[in-house]
Amino acid sequence: MMVPQGPRHPSQGHAGGDGDTAALGIVIPALDEAEALPPLLRDVARLAIAHRVLVVDGGSRDGTVAAARSGGAEIMRSRCGRARQMNAGASFLGTRWLLFLHADSRLDDPALRSIATHVQGDVPMAGYFGLAIAHAHVYYRMIEAGQRIRERLAGLVYGDQGLLIRRDLFTSIGGYPDEPIMEDVIVNRRLLEVGQLVPLAGTLTTSSRRYEEEGRVRALFRNMRTIIRFLSGTQPSLLARRYRPRRAQGIGPRKAARVASSAGATLLVFAKAPRPGTVKTRLARTIGDERAAALYRRMARLIVANVRSAPARMVVCYDPPDGEGEIRNWLRPALHQCWPQGTGDLGTRMSRMVARALSNADRVVVIGTDTPAVGADTVTRAIAALDTADVVIGPARDGGYYLVGLQEPHPDLFAGIRWSTGSVLAETTKRTERLGLSVTWLEVEGDIDTADDLTPEIMGWLGSGERRTESRASPGSFS
Repeated sequence: MMVPQGPRHPSQGHAGGDGDTAALGIVIPALDEAEALPPLLRDVARLAIAHRVLVVDGGSRDGTVAAARSGGAEIMRSRCGRARQMNAGASFLGTRWLLFLHADSRLDDPALRSIATHVQGDVPMAGYFGLAIAHAHVYYRMIEAGQRIRERLAGLVYGDQGLLIRRDLFTSIGGYPDEPIMEDVIVNRRLLEVGQLVPLAGTLTTSSRRYEEEGRVRALFRNMRTIIRFLSGTQPSLLARRYRPRRAQGIGPRKAARVASSAGATLLVFAKAPRPGTVKTRLARTIGDERAAALYRRMARLIVANVRSAPARMVVCYDPPDGEGEIRNWLRPALHQCWPQGTGDLGTRMSRMVARALSNADRVVVIGTDTPAVGADTVTRAIAALDTADVVIGPARDGGYYLVGLQEPHPDLFAGIRWSTGSVLAETTKRTERLGLSVTWLEVEGDIDTADDLTPEIMGWLGSGERRTESRASPGSFS
């Protein structure tokens, strides 16, 4: 995490903790929000009370950090995840009052006045704003009306409506839960349960981009299905698998499938023989060699099963060279081939396998066995993205990448990279720039490399025993 830095607007008071003259700290989590952020920063700069603005960046690859700095905000870097970013920002600011806003939001004048009044009056209640969507179509007026009804009847308030809350109240409810989605609904329901959440005057306008990109009807029904499943008891970690954005650089799922199916593609799955002491070595330092190897066996089998339906010839690239028998007994690759990776560092082996695949294919996608979220749809979109890009990359939260796809062999892309470090993605990005290669980025996903990556869900799955096969588990989950 980086210590916040950057210029502050004159109205923001002085930087610091308890001695800060600003009563209000504004926390804006962001990821690739260079375009959306400046209008919001202009809005909050008009607040009539002393305040600080902190943009908590989750690893943006566009100009988000520069936009935040130009807009007078302080900047903090955090691990990606909206709840995690908001909690980190709240912890740093130390102000008596906190205002959480999404980066694609706008505040009208009544909202700005109500913020100042609420903070100056030190009202102990938390507050939220009315919701508007920045689009003229009547469809969005219907969504706004529906949200007003949900607020009244079910107490459903979303993060798009902002949250103004005093620090002691925020602390008493435990902050935002570290969940991939629904963290806003959970917090607001906790506040409603203790009678500490009220509507504020003014409107917060949010972007319509998700509806427009995904399709209005599709997005609406996905949102409805997600909230119904959540209220019925489904865990947010499971909901997130279906809620993740399904588009990469404007490529929708139908177009991706159509483009991918017409391409001669090969999918390379890099895997190691699951020998205790040789796989998941960083994780093994905490949970032991045997348990780390057991987790690796189950995770790799799950990933192979999940990507099998992708429109590509699948090849398991194995290591060490004498591990073919173990690989075949373990992954049962009757439906795909096995190639030995050969000698050399990871970059040398990847380059060798890519060149071999492209000798008989138009495109190649390479994945590892560390990222359970990767499925057939991920591979399909990667193949389709190569229709317009030289390289497609799926960035991992630990500073590496979980997927790379190419149309042509580029040995220099892999040579001299410091593998197994947090700089792999940054070095690879610089290499694509030096080679003049165009890149399409997929969504950020998490690897399982260390004990910090083991959620309670994964730990339960690990402890359930190796004998249960993936055919009894739901594909794409650890259940």
